[in-house]
Amino acid sequence: MIATIILSSLLFQAIGVMAIEEMQIASEQMSSKMILNKADASALVQDSVINPLWEAADKENGLKVLQYDVTLPEGTKVEPAYEAAGMKTAPIVSKNPIWLFMIDEMPGAHFAHPVKYVVVDAKTKELQVMEAEWWPKVSGRQVFEKEDIRADPSLIVFYKEPVMLQKAVSSARMINPNLLALTAQCESWAVIVCGFNDLPDTFDEDTNGIYNVLKGLGLDDDHIYYLSPHADAGVDRVNTVASVQWAISEVAAQSGDNDKVLFFYSSHGGVDYLVCDTGTIAGGIWASDLDNWLDAITCKEMSIIVEACHSGSLIGKYKNGNYLPAESDLTVDGESNRVIFTSASTDTSSYADVDGPDDPNPSDSGSESIYGYIMAFSESSADTNGDGKVSFGEAQQYAWDNDVTRLRGDNMPQMLQAGLDRAIVYHQCLDSQAGSKFKKPLYEVVERIRPDVDLGVNPKMQATLKR
Repeated sequence: MIATIILSSLLFQAIGVMAIEEMQIASEQMSSKMILNKADASALVQDSVINPLWEAADKENGLKVLQYDVTLPEGTKVEPAYEAAGMKTAPIVSKNPIWLFMIDEMPGAHFAHPVKYVVVDAKTKELQVMEAEWWPKVSGRQVFEKEDIRADPSLIVFYKEPVMLQKAVSSARMINPNLLALTAQCESWAVIVCGFNDLPDTFDEDTNGIYNVLKGLGLDDDHIYYLSPHADAGVDRVNTVASVQWAISEVAAQSGDNDKVLFFYSSHGGVDYLVCDTGTIAGGIWASDLDNWLDAITCKEMSIIVEACHSGSLIGKYKNGNYLPAESDLTVDGESNRVIFTSASTDTSSYADVDGPDDPNPSDSGSESIYGYIMAFSESSADTNGDGKVSFGEAQQYAWDNDVTRLRGDNMPQMLQAGLDRAIVYHQCLDSQAGSKFKKPLYEVVERIRPDVDLGVNPKMQATLKR
């Protein structure tokens, strides 16, 4: 009898445990079914966030909303891919699986610009919104970071085309398509010339040095025209006079009103004259001709750096401090967008690297007066205002301070500001110097978002404009 009771009790307990387990399984199955699906998550965001935002938005900017194609797991951290120095936005860390949306408030514009991240809890349907200026980073991995991804129709859940882009599309057939490149945001260009073949020479070290600086600042090779008698990294052509004119004309054909241009030349020279010698082809460039070629370039800022004996003659400056504007070939026409640094005065010669106990910069190489300019970009002391960037003025001052030939009185480098403040001239484009909402030529944006639009750009010109 007692055994029967015990058996019955155990049976009921077993049944109870089974029932609880079945209830747990059923609860989990029900919970899994309650996870918000992709379409419902999109509809929720549309009603709660997108529609009110679009109603109050500047319609000219347009609006695009992207949805990540799968749920992200519990514990996912969502934060901006980049942030300005000194700013740190608290990340969103998910407690459950989530759906992630990015609302681009200026589609077609280059970053940085306003965006929002919307994180939807797939279980509770709770929404969290974060404001940012870049695409998001998800647990350390960037998403929506490339233009082709942001243009993927399978990820776009809402899109209103920018009015500016609509106008561009409607008028593209009626205007010269080449003019569309003028709406580009700031871009940086450079022409670098090693003007003499005499290895081992300091000119080669100068030009390789500035090339590496520009690459470090983010310039692409298709924005740097490098001419040299040597087969160094980045060199495009041999340094004939014709090649120098070609390189300048290439920049002139592509640069715009908001752009920055550097012309860097290192060679021998005389008064109003720069040697351009390949080793087999001798030649030279007169200052007046150089000025005429450079005048063809449209840009906001032009930096000119010349390492050559008597290079101060290009700007009419002498060792004793005299400045004769009528002799300044590079500014005599009233140019007002140039800042110029020459390694010598009209009446002095420049030097290769000079070392000694009185040299404040014994680790330099290249040309004594100019190489300090190059070194400034890797010396924290050159950044005198501590903003994390080295300006033309800061680099020129560093070169001046560390030039032993100047300190000895053997040479006197010169500098001329023609309409520009050297302290705020940089070789790279800064975020604060944006001149347009579209960094790329506008026809490229049109082509990417509206592939149905044929702008009628001939292939040769299109290839040139897309460089």
